[in-house]
Amino acid sequence: MENKWLVLIIVLIFAGVMVSGCTDSTEEVDSGEEAGEEASMEEATEVSDTVTGEGQDYAVRMEYYGMMKPSELEINRGDTVAWRNYKPQGTYTLVSDDGLFEDQEMDSNDAFAYTFTESGTYTFSVEDVPEMTLKVNVR
Repeated sequence: MENKWLVLIIVLIFAGVMVSGCTDSTEEVDSGEEAGEEASMEEATEVSDTVTGEGQDYAVRMEYYGMMKPSELEINRGDTVAWRNYKPQGTYTLVSDDGLFEDQEMDSNDAFAYTFTESGTYTFSVEDVPEMTLKVNVR
């Protein structure tokens, strides 16, 4: 009888260790959904949770599954677009295909903002993820 209890205790300990190893040990990252998609944006600076500036602000989510949401924007001169990396781990490198800014390496939850000052159509992509693009038409 004593051996059965010992075996049961060992099995429970083993099961506890296995279950604890299956949980995600990384910190929970605020997705920004509760606070909204808006962010404070200044040209080429990190984004915070408040909106400032003269023009309208737009948020673009760089998703884990190789997509940008939205994939197209129609904005006015003076408006700002902010990209945020929502990939839980790893980095994305944001590329301005038109050379508006240097490539931006963005770790998980990093953000980058750019204010558009000239009309035109601009495209942005993510290095090594060809389907991850954004087209911005600036009026």
